Amino acid sequence: MKKNLFLLTLISLLSFSISTSVFAGIVSSMQVVKPEDEIKTMFDNELYQEIVDKYATTPRTLSAEDLSYVSQAYLLLGDTDNASKYAALAVQKDAGCSRAFYVKGIVDNAKGETKPAEEALKKAITLSPNKAEYYTALGDVYFSQDIYQSAMDNYRKAISKKDFSENAYYMIGLIYANEDDTVNALDAFYTAKNKVVKNKELYTTILYNIAKLEFDNNNYQKAAESYQELTEYFPDDFYSYEKLVECFNALENYSKADKYKEILYDAYAKGLLQPTSIFDMFCIDHFSVVDKSITVYERFEEPTCRPLIKNIFYVADKENGNILSTIYMEFTPSADGGGAGSYSFIELRKDNRYTFNVIYDGNVTYSTLKNGVKDIVTGKTEAVPYKE
Repeated sequence: MKKNLFLLTLISLLSFSISTSVFAGIVSSMQVVKPEDEIKTMFDNELYQEIVDKYATTPRTLSAEDLSYVSQAYLLLGDTDNASKYAALAVQKDAGCSRAFYVKGIVDNAKGETKPAEEALKKAITLSPNKAEYYTALGDVYFSQDIYQSAMDNYRKAISKKDFSENAYYMIGLIYANEDDTVNALDAFYTAKNKVVKNKELYTTILYNIAKLEFDNNNYQKAAESYQELTEYFPDDFYSYEKLVECFNALENYSKADKYKEILYDAYAKGLLQPTSIFDMFCIDHFSVVDKSITVYERFEEPTCRPLIKNIFYVADKENGNILSTIYMEFTPSADGGGAGSYSFIELRKDNRYTFNVIYDGNVTYSTLKNGVKDIVTGKTEAVPYKE
């Protein structure tokens, strides 16, 4: 797991310089106004378009701090040209405004200009050494270059301040994750979870990373706790429901797994899964047999009056991940259409197909089928060449 876990978006911007002559000839009636409190409140409430509409048309009447908010609003709206213009204007307006240098730094970093970004953020820190967000932004500059130790140093400074940075807590965990230090990554993410305000997007991002790390390390109970909390925030997060099925099947809590399968089947019936990658089938389990790992999928389509492949078991070499065989669970309806039908296994090994002299009733439980696959993989159940 590398930088794809880093869900904070950086927007590419263009540079812009502005001459001090812009300010020449300003008449005395156009004095700088100070709407800092209002514009900051608007920014905190994510009213970015409103900031642009209200303030961008009169840049000469704004202070450097106001201009920095306008620049950042443009940045978050995706208007790279104007974000660059107002960042440059803010710095030029007041060389003693730390926030102006801070915004210039994040704009430069978004453009991939890491050296100017580093210089601007160091200037911002010199002017206001207790601003946690400035250290976080400088850490981001180093993180973007994989200079993890310098990034870590700045993130730790950011969380040491009275008004600590929530993002810094997350980024500390991310650095450990990128270095494949799962123990420290999880410890950092759990700390971040306790520090971040729960109604923020960052909180659910942290939850996702905890869930994924716990799942990847076979800590299925802890993973399930995080996936369950994610579904509380996002009731239509069908991928988390899929993971919950996997977690509880791995824990052999099959009734709980079935509970979450019902949610997915309901979503399938309502057509809610069409835009997702699990619109046809979903993963239900992972387990190991000696030196092999098995991943199990289940199709949503229900058995009716014709042969149907319901479950698919992919058997892989645990060491290299190569698929060795595929085992299908095929449903066959009863001859008279009145019974429950039956299930049988078919295995594909390269170009060869095999069957097995074991038939399961149509009401068979998944745990029984799972044991049946284990017997096939270990050779306890004899394979018979398939005959058309």
